[in-house]
Amino acid sequence: MLDELGLIKGDRPTLAGSLVLSVDEPRQLIRAIIVASSRTAERVLRSSLRIEDEILPRREFDSLLAGDWEETILSPLLGSAGLLTIYPDSVEPHFERIESALEAQREVPTEDATAEGYLYILPQISGIEERDCLEAITERLVGELSNDTFSLESVAVSLVKNDVSLPDTSVVEDAIEEQYDEYERQFETVRSLLAPPAETELSQVDVGKRVSVSDIDGGSEIGEAEREDLINVIATVSTHSKFTTLDLSFVTDRLGATPYELYQLLSGIPGVDCEIGDNEVIEFSTVPTQVDGSSLQEEYTTYLVDRCAAIQRRMETLSRASVTTLSPAASDAIVAQDYDSLSDGDVAPAYFSYTLVDPEALGEKKMDDYVGESRGLGRERARLRHWHENRPAGMRSYTAMTDRLFSLGLERDLDDKVLRIMTPFDDDTFNEYVSQIRRLLNQGFALRLLTRHTKEPWEWRRLQQNLLSEIKHHRERVTIRTYSRFKEHQRVNPDMDFRELGEFGIHGKVQTIGGSEEGAALLGSANFMENSYDWNPECGVYTERTQFVDAALEFFDIVWELAESDELSTKRLQEVPNHQLVPTDYS
Repeated sequence: MLDELGLIKGDRPTLAGSLVLSVDEPRQLIRAIIVASSRTAERVLRSSLRIEDEILPRREFDSLLAGDWEETILSPLLGSAGLLTIYPDSVEPHFERIESALEAQREVPTEDATAEGYLYILPQISGIEERDCLEAITERLVGELSNDTFSLESVAVSLVKNDVSLPDTSVVEDAIEEQYDEYERQFETVRSLLAPPAETELSQVDVGKRVSVSDIDGGSEIGEAEREDLINVIATVSTHSKFTTLDLSFVTDRLGATPYELYQLLSGIPGVDCEIGDNEVIEFSTVPTQVDGSSLQEEYTTYLVDRCAAIQRRMETLSRASVTTLSPAASDAIVAQDYDSLSDGDVAPAYFSYTLVDPEALGEKKMDDYVGESRGLGRERARLRHWHENRPAGMRSYTAMTDRLFSLGLERDLDDKVLRIMTPFDDDTFNEYVSQIRRLLNQGFALRLLTRHTKEPWEWRRLQQNLLSEIKHHRERVTIRTYSRFKEHQRVNPDMDFRELGEFGIHGKVQTIGGSEEGAALLGSANFMENSYDWNPECGVYTERTQFVDAALEFFDIVWELAESDELSTKRLQEVPNHQLVPTDYS
């Protein structure tokens, strides 16, 4: 389908496909491209606009379709693109979207469409953001840019209709290198104008009067203000002979004139003789002795300094450019229904995670001990076994998803090497995963464990025994914080009866690994405990969706920051005292 729409060629996006991948809102472009790819689509949509009611009977809509391809491919495609909503008995056209897609079919010259396409994709493939640089490189790739404005939908349609390919990276690299050389030449020219030679060959001639605005050709299209500017330029050269060579754009920008128009104006002024050089400068050989104008020396010098800085900034921008190709894998996601953005990770693995007693996973001995002589529990075991054998495909156990989350860090080269675990309670379940945690730590990961504060020393000893003692060579990569507060909001001292104080603290259960665009999150009702992983009915969600993982990280990190004062020393946990422990903020 992507090939049929002209969005890919082989395994690479075309220029139109790259444009779709580069814009914030791709759906409008896709709709216009669908219409452009099929005359039947255009005919069906134009017919839909002519209906009197907002709903078209399904039989009338079906009569507009010419054959099997239109019925099986085109009709669902128009629906999934959001141009129509198709019901069993009727069709609802979305008039505004249809009109926009049809309007985009107007002709745009191929050269102009190609230039617009480059301007949009160059930031993605080169990292260049500065508009002046983008326009200069695009001119090198396609020629002169148009002053006309075109909608992106029309540009995409033209690119598809004319089968415009994405240029090789080497072509873009050559254009960037050539433009860098051009900027370097411009920089040297402007810098030389800032420090002109002391001696010049400029001649001043007496024309028998003071040259003024009235001496500029009366038939010229320029206005009175521009004429005064031109006389001031002549006065500047006449007063300061070191400016015998002037920056061309300084004058043409002020007058809004082309170099040729400027030359014609200057040639008509008495006593002025000049040439416009190939290096974008005006070289004066004679000027009148007396000119009725004001010197622009200060303004011109400031202009040269600013232009030097601007050219140098563009050179630095191009020197940092690194040309890459848009990922071919991304082309698989171009046609998507009602996704806000193709870069938000909406299409990603997601599973309903659960714990429900699994007779096969727990083994015969545990289940025999569980059932005993009870006929009722025997029937329960049979029903559980049947459910596990026939459960929906979108479900995965908590143990499987925890294993997958940890394995993600071992199998992929993640940039954010952090394993985050939020669990109010834990037990020897850490022993089940400690080998994976150890391997993650070996690969440079950090472990952040966020748990509920407990006053009972034996619970800290259990954590020490089940986790810390098994990763003793990497304890500097392990950070443990607690978050519990007494609801009464009063200072706590060792003499208090802690049983009389209510608490609030960690209740959420979250595990994440990596960053938002590369990692995964598992959250739900399960503590990091045997009961939660083997026995209790628990439920949650595992996902690698970018927005979801990002939200989980944001939530974990804010609680982590709040708990900073109650960070526990792993060294201290090796020597847990016998008395009750109080959170730092209250001790």
